[in-house]
Formats: sequence, C-alpha cells, structure tokens
Amino acid sequence: METALCLKNRLSLPLRLFLVVALLFLGANEPERDVFRSDVLTFHGDRRVPADTLTTDSFLVTLPCKTADPARTPPSNYSIVLRRIDPVERALLQDAQNGQWERFDLFRAAMIVEGIRDPELIRTYDARLNALVAKVVSTTRAEGKNTPQTLARALFESMHREILTKPYNINCTELSKVMQTGQFNCVSATVLFNCLADKAGLDVCAMEMPGHALSRVKFADGVAMNLETTCATWFDLQSEQERQQATLQRVASSPSQPNPLMAQNAAAQAGATELSSKLREITPVQLVATIYYNIGVDLLAKQCFAEAAAANIKALYLDKDNEQAWTNLLAALNNWAVEMANEKNKHQYDVATVILDQGVSLDPTYDKFRLNQEFVFHSWMDGWREKGYYDKARQVYALAEQRLPGNEVLKRTLDNVNQAEAQLKQLRK
Repeated sequence: METALCLKNRLSLPLRLFLVVALLFLGANEPERDVFRSDVLTFHGDRRVPADTLTTDSFLVTLPCKTADPARTPPSNYSIVLRRIDPVERALLQDAQNGQWERFDLFRAAMIVEGIRDPELIRTYDARLNALVAKVVSTTRAEGKNTPQTLARALFESMHREILTKPYNINCTELSKVMQTGQFNCVSATVLFNCLADKAGLDVCAMEMPGHALSRVKFADGVAMNLETTCATWFDLQSEQERQQATLQRVASSPSQPNPLMAQNAAAQAGATELSSKLREITPVQLVATIYYNIGVDLLAKQCFAEAAAANIKALYLDKDNEQAWTNLLAALNNWAVEMANEKNKHQYDVATVILDQGVSLDPTYDKFRLNQEFVFHSWMDGWREKGYYDKARQVYALAEQRLPGNEVLKRTLDNVNQAEAQLKQLRK
C-alpha cells in the first residue's frame, strides 16, 4: 500500500536514483510535461511514441489517466516506456496482451517476474510440483476418494506439509524463496496452490481484495469454495463457517506490507460480513500482476522510486483494475519528487516539478501532488529571494501559475519577493 510523503512534514531521504531527466529551464514558456526520462522508464504523456524509437530492451505501456470529473471528461491515454526489460520479460509482457497466458503458464510467469532466468532451475521447481500432484492424485485414487473436493483438500494439505513448511513471512512473495525456504505470504501461497490445482485438473482461480489474495476452487452445479491459502488448517474449519470467516478476516487484515497504518486501514475494511463484497475474481495474468505490485511495495519501502514506479506500471499493464498498484504508482512519483527536492539532493526543485507534473497528468485527484507542488514552488521562490535573485523567483512564480493559478500561498511568497527587492533598492539609495 502507498506511503506518500508531503514535503511539509517529510523526513530526509537518501538518494537512490539514477536520473537522466528532461528538466524545466527558467524562462521557458511551456514546461515539458510530456517528457520525463530515467534509466528505468520514460514518461511521454499523450505524445505518440513512434515504434521505431523503441529499443530491444524497452516496452511501451499505455495507461488511461484519471480525470477530476469522470462523468464529463473522457480519460486521455498516457504513454510510458519501460526500460531495462530483458528479452524474457519482454516476451512475457507481450504474451499477456490479450489477458491470458499462451506461451507461458502461471508458474513460469511468476518465476520470471521475480527475476529467475535459469531454465534448468525453473524446470527443477516445476518437476517438484508435478511430482507432488502425481503423488496426491495417485493416493486419492487408491483410497477411492478422487472427487474434486477431496482432491482439492489433499493438494492443499500436501502443499502445507511438503512445501509451505515454515511460518508465514510477509516479504516472501517470490516462489523461488518459497521453494527454497518453505516460507510464504498470501500471494505466493495462492500462486503455488493454483499451480498445483491447475496441474491436477481442478477448476481454480484467484480471489483478490485490498491487501490480500486467496484461492477459489469451483465445483459442479455452481458450487465454489474459497481457500485461505496461508491457513494450513483451513479444511478443518470447513464445517464451522463462522470460524472460517473469522480466520479469513484475521488473515486478510494482517499487514500485507511493512506499514502499520495501512494494515489498520485494511483491517477496518475487512469486516467478516463484508469480505464477499471486497473479493474479486482475477485471472492468472492478473494474479501475476499482484507479484509485480508486491515487488513495487518492497521497492517503495526501500526508497527505490523509479523502480517502484516501473513495477506498479507492469502490474497495471497486467491488471488495469488493480487500484492498489495505481495508488502506489502515484506514491512512488510523489516520493520521488520529495527525494529530489530535499537538502541532500541540493534542492533540485526543477526536477521535482517535472516529476510532479507527471503525477498530476496521470491523476489530478491525488491531492498530495498539489500539496507538494505548492511547497516546491514556495521553497524554490524563497531560495532565489534569499540569494537576491528576484527575477528568477518571479520566473518560478510564472511556472507555478501554470499549475496552481491563483494559489494564495504562492501569491504571498511573490509579495515577499517583491518586498525584499523594494527594501534592497531603498537601502541602496
């Protein structure tokens, strides 16, 4: 979940960026709001990106912008070029264009998203899953219990007995870590169970709610069962619906990232009577999007803002309805701007302004962008005033007026600039 900073009450952040950015220059009539570059991604805004400009290590994503009045204003498309995309990931993203896997499957896609590129390692892990499925299917058949319901339970309990052998770990999204350590979180456990169930021929899908994921197995006659994949004793609670609902509420309300405040918000949203309305069924492609999202959460916590933005853009490419990924993309841009405007980065207000421009273009309803724009321009003008560069301060105000017309704080800042200049002229007489 997002943790967006406001410059007025921020903590100083260390520099973790590699930027080559199209900057605003004082005196320019129009800011370049549609060009923003780093070595990780390039924002092009509503400008068309010619196909012949895309390199082999890049991938074009187009996102629909939010609008302040969606009932009246159609959203515009915003072009973003992701960079440093290796051939395997590029093929994966291309395969997902129609919303389903054709060349890849859920297991291989999940491994690739987390960065595994060794095909032999992927085959080894896949073979382990195949062996587990074969063992469970053989056992249930031998016992005469080869129904979808008993097969689902046997797979679930075998998964916890033979693979998910260690405690829940909020940071264990990657399947390779699950296979190596036995630790897991809700996303990796859901991906793993769905892979096993699919191999066994069950009709399985994933369910998602803010901050949580679980599995659903569908049986004949429209009957379906939700499986809290992080709860090893889930089937023991099956006959006690109230306990099962309470368990789902407790697990779903636990922190899905190291952010206590957001965990409290998730808990408030996850009342047992409202869980069914919060859940949405997602496809295997959308389930992989939750992996990208979780990677983005980790990168945002590490203050790797460009990389966090890129991860959330990939999540949105795979699942346009992932509101958490959208919010975290905005938070990454916002915090990136905060980073560049702080003292450690020598108050790069021009860069911060460009970054905030991208955020406002994507979602003008995200209020932290406007708050930080106001503070950036106020601080920028104040800095020039203190140095005696009054004309430059007024040029900054002209740029600010294009974004925050009539802003009272900036008007007062401009008054301070003019008064300081007048006082200096009076002293020189």
